[in-house]
Amino acid sequence: MTVLLFSLTLFISLTLVTPDCSNLNSAPKRTDLCKLCHELPEHLLDCDPVYDLSEHNKTFQEQWIKDRDYGCKKMGGEANDEVEMTRVVCRSIDTFTCYFQEDDSHPLNNWTADERKFLSEFKKPCIRYTGHYFQSTLIYSILLGFLGVDRFCLGWTGIGVGKMLTVGGLGIWWVIDIILLITGNLTPNDRSNWETLY
Repeated sequence: MTVLLFSLTLFISLTLVTPDCSNLNSAPKRTDLCKLCHELPEHLLDCDPVYDLSEHNKTFQEQWIKDRDYGCKKMGGEANDEVEMTRVVCRSIDTFTCYFQEDDSHPLNNWTADERKFLSEFKKPCIRYTGHYFQSTLIYSILLGFLGVDRFCLGWTGIGVGKMLTVGGLGIWWVIDIILLITGNLTPNDRSNWETLY
């Protein structure tokens, strides 16, 4: 009897404390316990990666950002002031319900209430990581740079073949590439950033 009473009390308290904030089927009034979806912290959101517009021409980039208010004109950058920031498309995680409010002010808001997608309030850096480590590339460049291994690892295949056939430009190209790598002028071909070690 005590177990049954305890279970019933627990069930009632959880249903009262944890409201169903979803407004997909019916439109309940929003209570103070329900947060708007776009007000949720980042760890309760499932966000798409930043949208890369760098492959398109400048006119398309500007029109996309004007219409949709998100996207990256340029990916990457070494210093903090070189890196662009953008909003991303998010939805709440499946285990958390929130009150979805459609944004009619957004010109091309074609997301339905079923998708529950919205633009984030926060901005993410326009950075892409593809597995290139500066430290390993520097070691490749010092030990095997005369064979063009450093250029192959960074995706510069054509230059790597030329460097390999000339044995590192008789050593001159080898030394120049080490200097370029250390000064930050030799980066991955896909415009991605170096992976961090932490």
